[in-house]
Amino acid sequence: MTRLTESTPAAADPFLRRSNRLWRVALVLAVALQLIALYMPRAPAGPQITGLDKVVHVCIFAAPALAALMAGVSAPWALGILAVHAPVSELIQHFALVHRSGDPLDAMADLGGVALGAFAYVVWNRRQP
Repeated sequence: MTRLTESTPAAADPFLRRSNRLWRVALVLAVALQLIALYMPRAPAGPQITGLDKVVHVCIFAAPALAALMAGVSAPWALGILAVHAPVSELIQHFALVHRSGDPLDAMADLGGVALGAFAYVVWNRRQP
């Protein structure tokens, strides 16, 4: 594991340290929101718009994926954990939560969110000087 030293840019630049800290806070918030949305005993009621549920699933997986990568978590770990969590969360909803049901299409939307978060990270890094 590499430690930040005075010779690394992140240690020398307070903005980079602050930015990394902010992404870590964003990661914690995104994961907390994801866990609440996935494991509430009842699905939150909202407008009955076709496909909105899938958009929510994409977003609650894209946000932690992007935040983890921006915070410096290694891509295989971050994306791997989220990719495994996608179908597992649907199985837990189906078998352990009485008022929820697992949906394979939700798992697909979750995986799409992981991919979207990774794609956003790649695009962000390519645009940086």
